Amino acid sequence: PKDGVKVTYSNCYVLQPPQDTLESIFDTAKCLARTFSYGGGVGIDISNLRPNGALVNNSAKTTTGAVSFMDLYSMTTGLIGQRGRRGALMISMDVSHPDIEEFIDIKTDLERVTKANISIRINDEFMKAVKNNKDYRCVFKVESTNEEIVKIVNARKLFMKLVKNNWDFAEPGILFWDNIENNHLMSADENFKYAGVNPCAEEPLPAGGS
Repeated sequence: PKDGVKVTYSNCYVLQPPQDTLESIFDTAKCLARTFSYGGGVGIDISNLRPNGALVNNSAKTTTGAVSFMDLYSMTTGLIGQRGRRGALMISMDVSHPDIEEFIDIKTDLERVTKANISIRINDEFMKAVKNNKDYRCVFKVESTNEEIVKIVNARKLFMKLVKNNWDFAEPGILFWDNIENNHLMSADENFKYAGVNPCAEEPLPAGGS
């Protein structure tokens, strides 16, 4: 622009999901800050980050988990101004991640992740398990250590936790991920994959969470 002010003409973006390294996690925070400074909102997915208690090759020995870094991204959102307002951030996680229960409960603490909305990527397999009241296997494979973290949850109980929190706190929302991937303008292209969705795409539960 002629006045030298750098602004974006789009409202919302999706950033490449952070990879499972400390450098990538903080690079994502940097990209968030820059996008917010230009006036854009952002969506990111944190499903690539290893779960709480997984091994790491540094002095900590184990990680505090994917959910712990949501505070970093929320804080970044709150720091960058946009002409009297703050940017919009939406953080998602796949239902197959072993930290999914912690993710669902994160906003029951009213002091945490106050500058972001959250949604869960739910697939058809999980919903079938909910319908049939079956267990669901949450699995994460850490490529750098070959560690595999497995957590077995009752799908219906997990879904009802989601419903209750949505009723009480208006979050998390739901992203019906199989529908998103199979029904879009680029669905005929087998090489096209969604990295996530922006804050405009969050799907709230119906009134009452039913």
